Amino acid sequence: MPLELKDVDYVKDFQELIECEWISYENPQQSFFRLFCPIIGAGPTAREESLRECTSRQLQWHQSDPTSYWHKVIDTESGKIVGAALWKICPTNPFEHEDDHSEVSWYPEGGQRDFVAAALQRFDAPRERLAPKPQLYLNIIYTHPEFRRQGVADMMMKWGIEKAKEMGVEIWLDATVYGVPLYKKHGFAVVNENNLVPEPIDEPDEEWTKIATSLGPMTMWQMVRKVDEQ
Repeated sequence: MPLELKDVDYVKDFQELIECEWISYENPQQSFFRLFCPIIGAGPTAREESLRECTSRQLQWHQSDPTSYWHKVIDTESGKIVGAALWKICPTNPFEHEDDHSEVSWYPEGGQRDFVAAALQRFDAPRERLAPKPQLYLNIIYTHPEFRRQGVADMMMKWGIEKAKEMGVEIWLDATVYGVPLYKKHGFAVVNENNLVPEPIDEPDEEWTKIATSLGPMTMWQMVRKVDEQ
């Protein structure tokens, strides 16, 4: 089936874009995804309502971030989105200014929010230490389960490599165990292994313990593609 890489239409595409994101990260389930995109509440409408909130929030994040660029891969026969990527195009040090994620407003106040805030601090810390400089950052990439191993991710990665060449910068990313082989194929090297699970400062409350147990181990690998390898 023919595939095509295209810019995202933020008015028409965003709901389908994030629906595809959720399906992709839920198959198989990837714990770190719930740091950013939790299912809040219970009952038959909890996932739908949480997906709606997440879609609105991610669109707001994009609109408020001048470095943010989404593109999509579509199946040209059906017109459906089968994969997408979010790149942060950073001509200056991206850590000079704080983002709006530090308050973790998408979680209710309490132990769960405290856990996620601490985990996200651990998420950003290695790259802030290793790469406080202009860069291309691959923030999100995913492929719908029905379209894997058909070159969807390769199309998006090749775009990123060409963009980095144009800018003369390194490409950085945080990889899960599922993504490391793909990135190595495209010339990336692991420079750090990062355990995202935070240690509680005080005796953890029930909500902290609940989310820690639910998410389980979370490890990411910081990877880079050097300028001279492009």
